[in-house]
Amino acid sequence: MDLTEVVARRRMVRRYRDTPVDPRAIERIVTLACAGPSAGFSQGQSFVVLTDDGTRRRIAEIAGEAAYVAKGFDAWLSTAPVHVVPCVSREAYVERYAEPDKASSVAPGEWDIPYWWVDGGAAFMLLLLGAVDEGLAAGFLAVDVRALRELLGIPEHVAPLGVVTIGHPEADRRSGSLARGWRPREEMIRWERW
Repeated sequence: MDLTEVVARRRMVRRYRDTPVDPRAIERIVTLACAGPSAGFSQGQSFVVLTDDGTRRRIAEIAGEAAYVAKGFDAWLSTAPVHVVPCVSREAYVERYAEPDKASSVAPGEWDIPYWWVDGGAAFMLLLLGAVDEGLAAGFLAVDVRALRELLGIPEHVAPLGVVTIGHPEADRRSGSLARGWRPREEMIRWERW
């Protein structure tokens, strides 16, 4: 698949077939996400890959899946065969920019933009696109960060971004958000000036 096709096929999936996912495919997806950009090559992104049924069900509980199902939706988090928790660490950037080759650069504490979040978003997108490239699908959900951190033993200096689910897609209800359609491109893309 070329990149244009991968991007066109990418969507947030919330229902998966009860089919195992090849661990080598997950390894390739997460390895791809590790190759995302990072300011100063700080490499402050990390990932927790979850395939254990009990852990995935516990995350579904933390996320309130029962209430989601009560609204008429299919179970999602508890049935997705793989969860990946992308994380970022501000401290990795602070440490990197204290190294001799970066000491003359603007320090992370003085940045207008916290680039660890930008880099985390790039890694997150690579997870989504990598899943599509492997013939799989992915979804995303923000989850109570404190509960997720406690469940998975994530250190305080590492911030989980949420949960990316990965699996073989099953037909599901299309998002009502899609009815609003794309904003006109001229509102999204400007040339030379705003």
